[in-house]
Amino acid sequence: MKRLLSPKLWIVLAVLLAIVVVVAMRGRPGPATAPVAASAEAVPEIAAVDLAIVSDKALSSSVPLTGLLKPVQQSLLTAEVEGRLQEVMVRAGQKVSKGQLLARMDTRDLESRVAEGRANVANARAQVDLADSTHRRNEQLLARNYISESGLDTSRSNLDAARQGLRAREAQLALLQQAQGKAVIRSPIAGVVAERQVEPGQHVGMNARLFAIVDLTVLEFEAKLPVTEVGAVRPGLNVTLNVDGLTDSFTGQVERISPVADEASRMIPLYIRVPNPQEVLKGGMVAQGRLALRESRKGLSLPVQAIRDEGGQTYVLAVVGDKLERREVQLGLEDVAGGQVEVKGAIAAGDRVVLASVGGVRAGQTVKLMP
Repeated sequence: MKRLLSPKLWIVLAVLLAIVVVVAMRGRPGPATAPVAASAEAVPEIAAVDLAIVSDKALSSSVPLTGLLKPVQQSLLTAEVEGRLQEVMVRAGQKVSKGQLLARMDTRDLESRVAEGRANVANARAQVDLADSTHRRNEQLLARNYISESGLDTSRSNLDAARQGLRAREAQLALLQQAQGKAVIRSPIAGVVAERQVEPGQHVGMNARLFAIVDLTVLEFEAKLPVTEVGAVRPGLNVTLNVDGLTDSFTGQVERISPVADEASRMIPLYIRVPNPQEVLKGGMVAQGRLALRESRKGLSLPVQAIRDEGGQTYVLAVVGDKLERREVQLGLEDVAGGQVEVKGAIAAGDRVVLASVGGVRAGQTVKLMP
C-alpha cells in the first residue's frame, strides 16, 4: 500500500510553487511604457489695466473730504406784524438787491390806529400843559399863603401823572409807527430768493414764514477731517472741490477749524470758504474736496494699489521685457486723496509695475502683456 503525503508537506510544496511563479513573472519583460512628457508651464496674461507706470512729479500729501455747500449769508424773513398781504413783488429764483421791496401788507387799519395814537399823544400833551400851568399857579399862591402845602403837593402829583401819561401815549404811538414800517417787507441782503411762502391777499400771523434770501457769491464747504491729520491743518490751506454734474473744479481755503471733535464720528469739523462770483455753485450741493496738507520734492510715485508687502518688506513686481522682477522699495509721502505714494529704491520713472491685486504671479515668471 502506497504511503500518502502529510498535510505539512503539501503546504511546503504549495509555498515553493508560489515562489517559483513570482520569480518567473519578474523575469518576464513587461509592456513598454511611454515616457510622460512634462507639461509646459502656462504663461500668465497681464492686461494694460493691471499695470501702473512709475511717474516722476511733485507729490502732495492730501486727504479726501466730503460735505455740503452752504451760503455764508442767508436770511429768513418772517412776519413781524399780523395782517393781509396786499402785494408780493418777487418769486423764487429772482435776484434782489439790499433794501429791495419784497411785499407790502394792507396798512389801512394800522394807519387809522396811528392817527388815533397821534390824537392820544396830543391830548396827553394838553393834559401836561394844563397840569403844569396849575402847578405854577399854586406855587405862586403858596408864596402868598393862599393855599396849603398839601394843595401844592396835589398839583405836583397831577403834573407828574400827566407827564407819565404823555410818555405812555408816545410809546404806544412809536410801536404803531414801527408796526406800520414792518408792514413793508424789504430784503436785508443782496442775493437770490430761495423761498416764497406767501401769495397776495393771504392773511399772515405774527412770525409766519415769508421769504428766504441767500447770497451765493460766497459759499461755505463744511467737511470733517480725521483727528490724526488735524495737526497739519491751518487756516489758509487750499482745498480743491469737485461737484457732481459740473466739469470745472473749484478752489476754497480753510477758514475755521472746530476746537472740538464730533462725538459720534470723532472727526474734526472744517469750514472752508469757497468764492462763487459767477454763482455756478448752489447751496445744498454735495462736493468732494481734496485738502493739500504738505508738498514733497519732485520724486517717483506709484498708485498705492501697486505696492506689495511681504513680512513688512514692501516691493513691486516690475515688468522687464517678458519677465517679472522683484524690486524692493521704500515708501515716503502718501497722497490719500489721490491714491499715490512716494517710492524710493531700485526703480525708475516709466517702469511698468503689476498691481498688487493681480495674483498668481511671482518674480522671475514669464508673462504676456495684453493691450
